[in-house]
Amino acid sequence: MFKSIRSQSKSIPAFSIIEAVVGMAITAIIMGILFVIFSIVTGRMLDFKSQNQLVNDLNRLTYSLNKDIFEKEKMTASENEIYFNGYTGERVSYQFLDDYILRNSETFVDTFRIKMNKIILDTVKSKTEQFVFQKIKLNVEANEKELDLRFYKRVYPNELLQRIKSE
Repeated sequence: MFKSIRSQSKSIPAFSIIEAVVGMAITAIIMGILFVIFSIVTGRMLDFKSQNQLVNDLNRLTYSLNKDIFEKEKMTASENEIYFNGYTGERVSYQFLDDYILRNSETFVDTFRIKMNKIILDTVKSKTEQFVFQKIKLNVEANEKELDLRFYKRVYPNELLQRIKSE
């Protein structure tokens, strides 16, 4: 009743080579599909980010211009620049370049990545002709469409009298 060690074989459960290759092929196919999906989602997220950046820049520009119009005493303009002088002597300038707009103040410089097509400066009266306003019309390009932004700064009677005296 001797048992022979050689005749008794212990088998260890394992994958065969074919099963391992099939598993790796299925994993490679799944990884390829995930990579394609990830690339598409990343591209769409970058498009969304650039559109969101444009909207954010437009909102910041309109907020900054409105704030400077109403908080500053005097506005002067040249061909591609607008200056605001405050009551206490502070000065803010907007430089309108081809691909972006720069806002320079004493504390910081702000950049708006907005393409400027043209700027129109004019003086207009209210419907009742009681008030006079300086009108700024900015024609910008947003999402391949032209957009007009209009801003108005009231001109007070003392400023009109100063202009008449200086002429």
